[in-house]
Amino acid sequence: MLRALYRNSILLLPLASLSILQPNIRAQMAPADSPGKPVKEECAKPADPSSEEAAPVANETTPSSPDQESARSKMAAEKQHKQQEAQGTADAQPAKQEKKGSWLFAPIPISSPAVGSGLEFAVARVFPLNKQDEVSPPSAVGVGGVFTNNGTRAFAVGGRLYFKEDKYRIATALGTANVNLDIYGVGKAAGDNGIYVPLNGNGKGFLFEGLYGLKKRFYVGFRGQYRNLRLSLDKEKFAEDSDISAQPPEQVAEVIDQIGQELLQQQTVSLGPRIEWDTRDSTYYPKKGLLMDVNMDFFSTGLGSKWSYQYYKFGFSKYHGIGDYQVLAFRGMGCAVAGDRVPIYDLCLFGAANDIRGYSVGRYQDRRMFAAQAEYRLMIPTKGFLGRFGVVAFAGFGGVGRKFSDIGWSDLLPGGGVGARFRLLKKQPINFRIDYARGDAGSTVTIGVLEAF
Repeated sequence: MLRALYRNSILLLPLASLSILQPNIRAQMAPADSPGKPVKEECAKPADPSSEEAAPVANETTPSSPDQESARSKMAAEKQHKQQEAQGTADAQPAKQEKKGSWLFAPIPISSPAVGSGLEFAVARVFPLNKQDEVSPPSAVGVGGVFTNNGTRAFAVGGRLYFKEDKYRIATALGTANVNLDIYGVGKAAGDNGIYVPLNGNGKGFLFEGLYGLKKRFYVGFRGQYRNLRLSLDKEKFAEDSDISAQPPEQVAEVIDQIGQELLQQQTVSLGPRIEWDTRDSTYYPKKGLLMDVNMDFFSTGLGSKWSYQYYKFGFSKYHGIGDYQVLAFRGMGCAVAGDRVPIYDLCLFGAANDIRGYSVGRYQDRRMFAAQAEYRLMIPTKGFLGRFGVVAFAGFGGVGRKFSDIGWSDLLPGGGVGARFRLLKKQPINFRIDYARGDAGSTVTIGVLEAF
């Protein structure tokens, strides 16, 4: 929920990724006989003399009068109409139940070398914005926060709205935070050295995103960001952490010199286009389809930003279902930043947004990055409570560099691991996940809600 904690430093996005595909309830809502279907001509059958609907006759050889035939036809049609209405009401009842909203409460233990151990939480309401809209995914609004033993505190409120039969998508988030984290410098060599300094980031931020749907679930729009924060050395940890004092002083000084220009009050403001192609059958747990996402954030002094620079990110995910319980998921992404002055928190961060798991966010970062990974997902093939459990296995690789051409075979950073899943809600495929992964620099345990991608 609080993904991109470090990528946006202060701007938290607790609910920007919350979405769900609207269940297909058209068949459930349709009556057994569609309204346009002709009514059977039951009046054409001979009347049963024992029936209450049969008109009295003078003798067996005298046929019914035209008025009597018309009355019986009208009564039969009314009876069938009432039966259709009753059947339609029964069929529509599940649809009404499907359209009810759901509450999601997720207390999530976290343990990260970057921000310490503690608790992350999210409380969200997932609901259809318009109950008559059978196309739009349900919207979501809520709050989220994080508290860790190294003093990190963060709180955010946000939401994602879908309306007009998924023609429009709006996401917004507002957050404030005081984050303590370790920085290893810039570049792969800095991450390999393992020399870090503790930083504190304190401030607030806001994000707004709007998308307009074109044909075939292709969306275009824009995204704007505002952040106002201050970066400084965490002097308290400098004085108390024995691991820092054990590091070679000259190498610590090199890291401080590298990031020294970042230690000041800074305001960054951006506006840029966003493109999305989304054919997934579910936003929470897709079994088929694809998601292509292109972000371009243009930070400019003309908008009030302290520096002018550009941030570009491309992602592509593909999903392939194997039967009812298995999924193969693939993801590739690339990141690039440009400009004379780019804040360290807006560099391409390896390990952020689960690209790639097994690395602490902040260990490897630079102006260019790519990552590719695959994941096998299996939900236990049984009904009932046991069927809410699942397992995953994943592996991938990537790299960082000042330029893409600087990333060689020896610079690749592989990672992989396994995980467990538990479905939190009966109506919606929202999973609680625990992933253990290993990379070249150690291992990580990731706990969260929703799939990694």
